[in-house]
Amino acid sequence: MKPLISFLTGMVLVINAMAQDSSVLAHPESVISDGKFLYVTNIGKALDPGAKDGDGFISKLSLDGKVLEAKLNTSKLNAPKGTAIIRGMLYVADVDRIIGIEMATGKQLAEINLNPATGSGFVNDLTTKDDFTLFASCTDVGKIAEVNIRTGNVQIVANVKGANGITYDKANNRLYTCSFDFQNMKGGELGVITWKNFVPGYEKIGDVHGAFDGLALLDDHTLIVSDWGAMDHPAGFVEKVDLKTKQATKLDWPVINGPADFYLNVGEKKLYIPALVEGKLVIQQL
Repeated sequence: MKPLISFLTGMVLVINAMAQDSSVLAHPESVISDGKFLYVTNIGKALDPGAKDGDGFISKLSLDGKVLEAKLNTSKLNAPKGTAIIRGMLYVADVDRIIGIEMATGKQLAEINLNPATGSGFVNDLTTKDDFTLFASCTDVGKIAEVNIRTGNVQIVANVKGANGITYDKANNRLYTCSFDFQNMKGGELGVITWKNFVPGYEKIGDVHGAFDGLALLDDHTLIVSDWGAMDHPAGFVEKVDLKTKQATKLDWPVINGPADFYLNVGEKKLYIPALVEGKLVIQQL
């Protein structure tokens, strides 16, 4: 965990002028939408993604990026990251647990501790399998877990070093992953988990490497992934990955300072990207 914290702490020194003005955001890590609003998780003023310091929060924004409610949650959050929405509940990865927050009131109605089953203190991204099941990435221990939100049962699905962004393809029962190697900025990879006779198996996708964070499926043959690019200067970008050819195409956009867990509006082909280092939200049209 120490290399991870020191690695991220260094990003505070990097400055990037490209983004919308959302000054209340504090190291935003993940963006999600219910179609009406955006919900942004904030690690907090202190850039310590593994600390139980109580300074994390969730902000509610309009679809054009204006802050409507600086702090939605009414209970304490530490370093909230990935999110998922199921039936009016916002599920949030927070250090070693998943918190369920009622979106209409901001009240916490559920809590599931993932540490006993995974050993993780860095639960990162979430994606929805169905109305009762989430997948969660545990970056520090390199595991993907399946979580039953009714029973609280947690099962390990696969081992993926540096597991970061995840997205589930329900139509084809495939779980796509991307990873971040904190020792090597080109060490992360893309992968997919499939099930044969109910047994999950992991397979690397092509020879695409980077410092990957956010991940989303644009259509049945295209992934969108964010890449930090570098650590000591603004170098983040987004790329498309063709699942048929296994080739990546970098999008010709201005540099993004720490592109984290973005939200993709598939219908409008629009990305909402948290620039974690600078504390801004970037909105880009594909």
